[in-house]
Order: sequence, then C-alpha cells, then structure tokens
Amino acid sequence: MRRFYNATAILTAVIIWGLSFPLVKILLNDGIPPITIAMLRHTVFIPLLLIVLLSKNSSKVYSYSKKTWLMFILLGVFTIFIPNLAQNIGMLYTTATESSIIQASTPLFTIILALIFLEESKNPNKIGGSLIAMAGVILLVSGGNLEFTGATYGNLMILISCISYAISGVILKKGLATVSPLHLLSFETMFGFIFLFISTIAFEDTSVILSFNLYIWLLILTLAVFASGVAAMLYYVVLVETELSQLIVFVYLIPLFAAVFSYLLLGETVSAETIVFAALTIGGIALAQKQPKNKKI
Repeated sequence: MRRFYNATAILTAVIIWGLSFPLVKILLNDGIPPITIAMLRHTVFIPLLLIVLLSKNSSKVYSYSKKTWLMFILLGVFTIFIPNLAQNIGMLYTTATESSIIQASTPLFTIILALIFLEESKNPNKIGGSLIAMAGVILLVSGGNLEFTGATYGNLMILISCISYAISGVILKKGLATVSPLHLLSFETMFGFIFLFISTIAFEDTSVILSFNLYIWLLILTLAVFASGVAAMLYYVVLVETELSQLIVFVYLIPLFAAVFSYLLLGETVSAETIVFAALTIGGIALAQKQPKNKKI
C-alpha cells in the first residue's frame, strides 16, 4: 500500500511538472520577462515560511547549525535560483516540449556526480550508458547539427538547469536525513526567492507586473501552488524513504506529459530526430542504472 501511495504521489508530481513547461512558454509568449516569472511563482512560499516560523515546532528552526543554514542557501541556489533562471531564459529560444526532453537528462548528471562525489561503484553499464546518454544530450542540445544557433543557446540554458538540479538532488538527499521536507522546501525557496528577487530588480522592468490581467495571474498562481508547491512537496516526501535512483524512471515521463500538454495548449509537435535523440539519451541512462549480473564462479 505504501509503495502504491509513493508511486501515485510521484506520478502526480511528474504530471504537474509536465504541465509547467507549456504554462511557462505561454507566459513568455505573452511578453512576461523570464526572471519575473521565476520570482513570482515562488512568492507563494512567503506565507508558508511564516507558518513554519510561527508553528509549534518553530523552536527547532532556531537550533539549526551553520552547516544546515549553508545547505539551505546552496539548495536555494541549485534548486530554485539557477534552474528557474536558466530554464525560463532558455525557453525564450526553444520549445516547451524540447525543454522538457532535455530536462529529462538530469539523471545522467546525477549518476556522474554520484560516481565522482559519492564514490559509488563503477561498472561497464554505468560508464557505457553514461557515454551513450551524453552523446544523446549533445545531439539534443545542438539539434543534431552541432552548430550554435538561437535554439542551441536556449537548449544550453536548459542543460545548465539540468546540471543544477542534479547537484541539488545530491544535497537534497543528504538534507532530508536530518531536516523535515516542509522546512527544507520553505527555507531553500526563501533563499532562492531572495536571489530571484534581486536579479529581477537588477535586470528586468518590474513595472510590467502592474499590467498583468487575471489570466496571467491565474497561470502564475497555478505554477506557484502546484508546480513549485504541491509537486515539490510530494517529491520530497517520497524521497525521504526512497532511493534517488529509484525515482529516475518517473523523470522519463515528464517529456511525455509535457509533449501532450504542449500540443494541446501550444500546438507544438516533436520532430522524428528529436525522438531518436531522446531515446538515445534515456536508453543510455537506463543502461547506466542497470545492475550487472553477478558472474558465476
């Protein structure tokens, strides 16, 4: 029963994240600045943070060590600030569907980081699968022609967000061992929001916010409550008792839902070569995750 609950929770999160790609693209198409979108979708956590600080267990917040607060800051940078900034800027130049497909390569970088920093065992499957997946990522980002164009620039920005998410995944898994999911989500988002707010003020015209209509605010609220809130909390709760590598298979489903929602909302289609490159990437990651059979003596 618990396994069914976890699978349902993570699948719900994946569907919501799949929807977030076309919603962000719609906002960008309407001329909303990319950093402003990222900043506004995280304002929902300000009242949540106040609830945490005023709750019965608020005393625990003040007992966190400097190391824990540093972890909150790092998670704010690698989970909120960098990926949201890079993804939104990148989607100015590429499609929502292609962005989600490239985003699905995040597990590749998680595997690489685990091999380097967590000293996980190396085997032919991990090495060979990682090389195959990396070839797929390069072809996805470049569109198969290895030429630097506007779309390539956009895809590179999406790739930066993937690497950032991979870094945050390693930090997050360790953090959940000592800090509750609610506190992690609240404080990492607080620091991420601060960095996004400063960047918005510094680089974008915030007066555009005054011209937002109800439709735009509803899209931003949907991203804030569901993509940044509900989906993230579901993921964190499941991650507490599940190995990071076991959740990777669900990441592969994000492009599927993103493609369906992008087709329905934006009329986007996927080229045959993109499907081939995506299959190469996901196949390589799947191979890297496969445990080699024990040799018989």
